[in-house]
Amino acid sequence: MKNNIKTFTLFVRPDEKSLQIANQIRHLNKCSKRPLEETDNGDLIIAIGGDGTFLDSVTSTNFNKEKVYAGIHTGTLGFLQNLSANEVFTLIKYLSYEEEIPTRKVLVSAINVTLTNGKILNFYSLNEILVVGFNYSKITFAEYINGKLLQNVSGNGIVIATNTGDTAYSMNSGGAIDFSNHYQLVCTLETPILNGAYERFITNPIICSKVSVIPETSDKVSIIIDGITKKINPNLVKSVDVSMLDGSNYINKFELETYSKVNIIRQKILGYDFFE
Repeated sequence: MKNNIKTFTLFVRPDEKSLQIANQIRHLNKCSKRPLEETDNGDLIIAIGGDGTFLDSVTSTNFNKEKVYAGIHTGTLGFLQNLSANEVFTLIKYLSYEEEIPTRKVLVSAINVTLTNGKILNFYSLNEILVVGFNYSKITFAEYINGKLLQNVSGNGIVIATNTGDTAYSMNSGGAIDFSNHYQLVCTLETPILNGAYERFITNPIICSKVSVIPETSDKVSIIIDGITKKINPNLVKSVDVSMLDGSNYINKFELETYSKVNIIRQKILGYDFFE
């Protein structure tokens, strides 16, 4: 990606290590060949902390594909934060001297929430979407896959994860890990309930490019996107459509090394690494 970066913004977790790295970035930037201006709406968004800090930086800047997002890891697992504290100098060097900067397009899903009053609310998600009963109560809903009705389900709800979020909430709920890197979602039911002797439904994770959830009109529904409960009247949710169809929704993520989901899962989940 061509280096058009002139300004930067820091999102910093308020712990000692993260704050020290933020000050180091400011110092190195000030001493660099081409210093950037620190603003509230920078071309470069640097998140320092854990995955929650990175999600906050992306959400707060509205998943802007014109920006570049960099994550410096100071937490525990750090799936999204791919830079270490030792790589801060390298980050500043790329911004100061290189014509091109190494970035990767990270796909995000588009979400349309239709209300009973006809209003449509639009959101994006980097990790996952939960469509659940208000206060995690039981709801009954129809699940459409790629525009066709698959099944009717009663339970706590459904988790719809992106290719990035399938190793977080989705995996802990029994969802699949998708290594394809295609425009796909992983849909996993949350505690389905069997109401009748002849009732059947699929509990296996379903991989698709679009899923629609239509709850019964009497049910109260909450929408949770990347860990944040949206301020939507739970009595007004008519349908939720989540899609990842053509790769047009994405963010540009700064990465020094070639991305490998296999390596990340091996290191972060299995807890080991080796030279191939």
